[in-house]
Amino acid sequence: MSKSVVLIKKGTDGRKLAYEALTEIAAEEILKKRNQILIKPNITAAMPDSTGVTTHVSIVEGVLQFLADNSIKNAVIGEGGGCDITQAYEKLGFSKVALKYGVPLSDFNKEPEVIVKVQNPLVQDAFGLAKTVTECDCIINVPCLKVHKWESRVTLCLKNMMGCIARNRSIMHRNFNQRLMDLLSVTNKSMVNIIDGIVGLEGDEIHGNPVGVGVIIASRDWVAADAVGAAVMGFSEGEVGHIPLAEQHGFGIGTLANIEVRGASIEAVRKPFKRGRD
Repeated sequence: MSKSVVLIKKGTDGRKLAYEALTEIAAEEILKKRNQILIKPNITAAMPDSTGVTTHVSIVEGVLQFLADNSIKNAVIGEGGGCDITQAYEKLGFSKVALKYGVPLSDFNKEPEVIVKVQNPLVQDAFGLAKTVTECDCIINVPCLKVHKWESRVTLCLKNMMGCIARNRSIMHRNFNQRLMDLLSVTNKSMVNIIDGIVGLEGDEIHGNPVGVGVIIASRDWVAADAVGAAVMGFSEGEVGHIPLAEQHGFGIGTLANIEVRGASIEAVRKPFKRGRD
């Protein structure tokens, strides 16, 4: 079995880290072949990135600079969350960066809903996704390094797909692990993943305490990125149930022994986070 590669880069300059990480994981090999690219940050609430709640806009700027320098066009920044996303874009600096690079912004809370059926569902036979999600053939996934107080335990690359649902995301918290597998089956496109761990969040996904970790975690395998991200936060292998389940369903590699970690080691950057259930 070939190993999935996950890159850990240390630092706090999000723009520089993201640009270098995309270069080092050869993201252009995927991105240049795609017609429509969705850049998906995590904007759970309109709170500054210094809180650990939202993706650093500087990382998204690094992504946009990488796309521009590689003549990769047809990108859109899109998110749906529990706040007014349009206002959050303006408040957090996404509107300014998008204007600078000529990239449109999409508010999934206001987009038309497209019903997508799940093949061989575990618990949910269809999802109403934002129209932009259904039109893209590649996702640059830019979540935060956070714990979660409910069944998911963490919110990283895989759980970040919840923001692609146009309406009624709260249903995901029932039978979360199984329902997430159904969601991944309809959002599993060509993926490039950058976990923003410049500032993480412990204790709660919104009202927790920021933790200065000073890393980003990048991979072309979203399951592997989550496995490494969970380990960096101090979770034992298999403790986050949806990661091994995602591996079982063929979405990527979640077993650390089958992941090649480049750059900094997990041990060098590990900071045990206070759990959401502690």
